Amino acid sequence: MFKHKWPAQNHRGSVVLIHGTGEHHGRYEHVAKYLTQQGWTVYSGDLPGWGRATGARGHIDSFSQYIETVRIWTEEALEEAKGVHPVFIMGHSLGGLIAARFVQVFERRPELAGLILTSPCMQLRLVVPEWKAQVARWLDRVWPTLAIPNGITPEMVSRDRTVQAAYKSDPLNYPKVSVRWFQELERAMAHAWEERGRLDIPVLILQAGDDTIIDADAVERFAIEMGSHVTFQRFPGLRHEILNEPERDQVLHQIGAWMGEKDLM
Repeated sequence: MFKHKWPAQNHRGSVVLIHGTGEHHGRYEHVAKYLTQQGWTVYSGDLPGWGRATGARGHIDSFSQYIETVRIWTEEALEEAKGVHPVFIMGHSLGGLIAARFVQVFERRPELAGLILTSPCMQLRLVVPEWKAQVARWLDRVWPTLAIPNGITPEMVSRDRTVQAAYKSDPLNYPKVSVRWFQELERAMAHAWEERGRLDIPVLILQAGDDTIIDADAVERFAIEMGSHVTFQRFPGLRHEILNEPERDQVLHQIGAWMGEKDLM
C-alpha cells in the first residue's frame, strides 16, 4: 500500500480522497492544494495495482482489497479527528464506486460527515455484449490475471489539451485491467445499487454531462433514488474528469461550499 497525506495549516477537518481507474493519487495534487488551503487535511494514496502501490498492475483478486485500503486511510483520519473535526470521503470514477461501497459497509459510518462523488462508476456507458461477458466469466476462472486495454483515451478524460498530454505521458498511469478486475467491478456496481439505502449520510454527486465512460443518466437515477439527502448536479459539456476540465475551479468551489455547509451543521 502506498499512502500520502497533505496536511492543512489551519485544520478544520479531513478528506479521504480516492483516485480512479489506471491512475494514481498524484494526479490530484491540485485538488489537495485547494482543499488544504480551505483547511481540509487530505488523506490519500495509490490503490492496489495502481501507481506506486504493490500488486500486479491493473489487477485485484477481490474488490475488498480496495475497501480495506480506504479503511486504513479513513481510520487514520478519524483517529486524528478525535470526534471533533469532520471527516469526508471523496472519490472519482472507480474511486467514487469504491467510496460508495466503503461507506455502505463501514461500521463507523455515522462518524462520517459526508460523501462526495465525481462521475462515479455506477454504470458503464458502453454495454458489453452477452457473448463477451460469457467469455470474460470463463477467463475469470482460468486466467484471471489476463490484462486487457481499459479503452480510456486522453480525449475522453478532459477537453484540456495540457491534461490530455500529461495523462498520455504519465509513467504511473496504466492502460490495462485484468479480467478478474472487470468481474469485481461489475459485482461492486451491482452491490452499490442494491445497498444504496445504506448511503444515509449527506451525499454530493457531481457528474460530467459529456461523459463517454460513465452513464450519466444512470448516475442521476442513482442519486434520485437515494432521496433528499443527496445533492446532484450534472455539468453540461464537461468530460469525465470534471476536476481536470477548464471549469475545474467552479467544480472545486462547489465542493468546498458544500463541505462548508455540512461543517456548520
